[in-house]
Amino acid sequence: MGPRRVRAGIRGLPTLRRACRAVGTALFGARRNTLDTILSRGLLAIPSQPSPQGFGTAVAGAEAITIKPMVLRVLVPVMVFAAGMASPATSADEVLQPPIADADQDASDDYDPWQGFNEKMFFFNHDVLDRYVLKPVATGWGKVLPDVGKRGLDRAFDNLGMPKRLVNNLLQGRFRGAGREVARFGVNTTVGVVGFLDVARAQLHIEKSDADTGQTLGVYGFGPGPYLVLPTLTPLTVRDGIGYGVDGLLDPFGYVTPFFATMGTSIVKQVNERSLNLKVFQDVEDSVLDLYSAVRNGYLQRRRRSIEEADAARQAEWHPPSRAVAER
Repeated sequence: MGPRRVRAGIRGLPTLRRACRAVGTALFGARRNTLDTILSRGLLAIPSQPSPQGFGTAVAGAEAITIKPMVLRVLVPVMVFAAGMASPATSADEVLQPPIADADQDASDDYDPWQGFNEKMFFFNHDVLDRYVLKPVATGWGKVLPDVGKRGLDRAFDNLGMPKRLVNNLLQGRFRGAGREVARFGVNTTVGVVGFLDVARAQLHIEKSDADTGQTLGVYGFGPGPYLVLPTLTPLTVRDGIGYGVDGLLDPFGYVTPFFATMGTSIVKQVNERSLNLKVFQDVEDSVLDLYSAVRNGYLQRRRRSIEEADAARQAEWHPPSRAVAER
């Protein structure tokens, strides 16, 4: 008997007692204890010596309780009725269980129903585009531009991403985060020479956030949906793919610069980023047997952690701990 049925039986005991009381009162018209009434009327006989003979004998320890036929006609339907009243408790437990699909998705970090398509796209991105185009160009880029220049350029590109972080901090209700983004942008754009130097972090200890539209949707309870790999793009989920498109619309520089200039900026950013991570990528490729699964699981876990941290930051801002709790 499983734990669920045991719990159901225990919950059914009060129902059984009430049903027995009701039957006893209806049969005997007595308000006193039903068992005393039955014994006094001689409907149950408790012999001094065990007596295995006779109809309806129940043996309990060293005593035998002989139940007369008329009482059996009453008690058996009562037991069946009480058991029927207890059975919905088991069903209720089953109803309270989460849906199978949701439970499986919560328990799994690699929800990937489109794996066949995704593996083909991953092969194109990694084994064709990266191996024969992006990696050679990034290697040459690293030889031309020193490491300090690459890191400064990376910070400048990151500074240009302030608008999407600002908007999504506001949408998440993280107004302190939004204020930090404005302060960082002002300091780094001026004192930091258009963002090449991260003065806000180095001197003022103002950290940037990683807010984006996909994260905002996750904070408000939208599920990630299936894992998705598209040509020339980083790993995504359906939710993050939608967020990626919205983030593109939140970039004000895309509205004032020509299309080819925007595309050229994006290509330079990708090449510079790849050049900064040549050794990291190579170490990962050398250390894992299934690169596709490693990239997928790492991405999904990182995104889930990012959303949890964003939600925790929002909760801390809107519901700060009391002074007594903070002093513990």
